[in-house]
Amino acid sequence: MNISSLIEDRGYEVEANQIKNNQETNTFEPIFQTFTVKCEKKLSSQIKSVLKTWKGKAFYYVNEDLLYLFKSHSTEQDFFLKILHSMAIFLQNGISASFFDIYIYDVKITKIPKFKKKSGLDTKTIGTIDYITFILKCSVTFPSEKPEIHW
Repeated sequence: MNISSLIEDRGYEVEANQIKNNQETNTFEPIFQTFTVKCEKKLSSQIKSVLKTWKGKAFYYVNEDLLYLFKSHSTEQDFFLKILHSMAIFLQNGISASFFDIYIYDVKITKIPKFKKKSGLDTKTIGTIDYITFILKCSVTFPSEKPEIHW
């Protein structure tokens, strides 16, 4: 598994007219961001079942799941930790989202057949590749204003 296979897909550019401000609560409406990850190696049944439980979970709980449930599967643990942290850093840099305001909205696993080209037009199916689609939901808040100190 290679972290370079992280693909940002159907992203939403954050523009001033796209973010709606709620003045009473000092927050913006939630933003949804979609990421698609290509997994070259076959995913274990354990990681697939854990991925299905991530819907609606806070990002930091998902991080804890990976750290504690996959101690014995260090390759998968490392791969998914890199993916999660890459997505979080993308949101933090792009829209100033706090790590604690990011949630996994949906997770989908899609199997796509992998073909090997033979001579001419013949192709042969040699397996499948898993694509995992993460839809993240995050809230953006205004930075707090520091009170002025009068001397």
